[in-house]
Amino acid sequence: MMKRQAALRGLVAGATAVAATAVAGGPARAGTGTVTYDCQMFASSFTYTAEVEVSGPPSPAGVGDTVRIEADLSDLPGVAPLKIDSWRTTAKLLASGAQSGTYDLTGPRRKGPVEKKKPLPIGELTARVPLTAGGTVDFTLGTLTLTGTSFGISVPITCRPKGRTPKLLSLKVRGESSPATLLADPATVAPGAGIKLSGSGWGSGEVKLALCREDGTACDAGGLTDVTTSVADGKLTGGAKVKEGTATGTYKIKASQGDTAKLVAIRVEAPGGETETDPCAGKEPEQCGQQDVTVTVTGGPLTLAQDPGEVVLDPVTLNGTAQTTTGTLRKVTVSDARGSSVGWSLIGTLSDFKGPAGASIAAGNLTWTPQCAARAGATPVVTGTPGPLGEAGVLLCSTADSTAGPVGGTYDAGAALSLNVPAATASGEYDAVLTLTLS
Repeated sequence: MMKRQAALRGLVAGATAVAATAVAGGPARAGTGTVTYDCQMFASSFTYTAEVEVSGPPSPAGVGDTVRIEADLSDLPGVAPLKIDSWRTTAKLLASGAQSGTYDLTGPRRKGPVEKKKPLPIGELTARVPLTAGGTVDFTLGTLTLTGTSFGISVPITCRPKGRTPKLLSLKVRGESSPATLLADPATVAPGAGIKLSGSGWGSGEVKLALCREDGTACDAGGLTDVTTSVADGKLTGGAKVKEGTATGTYKIKASQGDTAKLVAIRVEAPGGETETDPCAGKEPEQCGQQDVTVTVTGGPLTLAQDPGEVVLDPVTLNGTAQTTTGTLRKVTVSDARGSSVGWSLIGTLSDFKGPAGASIAAGNLTWTPQCAARAGATPVVTGTPGPLGEAGVLLCSTADSTAGPVGGTYDAGAALSLNVPAATASGEYDAVLTLTLS
């Protein structure tokens, strides 16, 4: 089995930028710089070197303020093959440092026409950023999206920064940090029932939700349905339903936005079931006194062991017709102690049987019937399909990747073997090599 790999392409950074400095009570903050973008328009791509000026409020601002950030970008290169009648531009504003988050920079719809192959003005984009942390907040630009209209046809242009983008603005924020909060109501629900979520201290942009185990691990977005979230002036509102069929127990809902993540406990109870009260369900940690007990579990290796010795098939006496001989694969033991959610596969390949004076029996004449079993406490195992062996790999046993938690344990594997011996076969001893590969 070939394992798939995710390819990451390194990108080259654009030019650097220098941010201006201001003092308290002075004029609005401003910084200039250059951001180099890779842009895609339909099937064609081009480079956009944007000259950018970013401005903000006088520094320092205060925690709890919602400030206006403006970015003025130079014209997009003249690459459009058609006249552009109107267009609108949005971009991502990325905050780091004392406060992290992603905010939407938006501009008004602009009207042309702009003739084909002529530069397209971008102009000023604005974002409203709630300040939630004291200290220095740095701002850079992320993905730029332009949606144009030409003869009634939508013309999308997506531009992604090349490599690390320069810091364009630094903003000093006074006051103590206002961390993100998350509350759930009600704290106890039935499977399929809805929960309202609220909070404060969030940045603008998408907030993702997932249902986690009680300890906050194995978070699964699929554990929640009908998810809605929105943020306005730092306040989060939204809701979700616990997936039908969710087992009774204590869980946590995880809300995440960039580097910010918060967990809130809920209790799932089937209608009419016994109620187990979680004193911290639906409450912030500051409202509930609990102590966590932790243990460190270190993962081990994925190993393969097999009983020693050769596999000897029953002898055959030629009689002028094709015959079948049988045997059994030596016992194989797989131990998966990695403590991960990645499955494994045990694959068999077989060489041709070599006999006297160059005689041979094709590998495909040997078929196997896999036998696989998981020992107590192990996650389920999949048994391969009976069939012929050969140079192409054939599955003996495997475990699937899991989204619900770790896989692992100890497994026993084997196979019943059957070899078809053709009627016209030279007498003598034949040998083949059966290779088992664990990955």
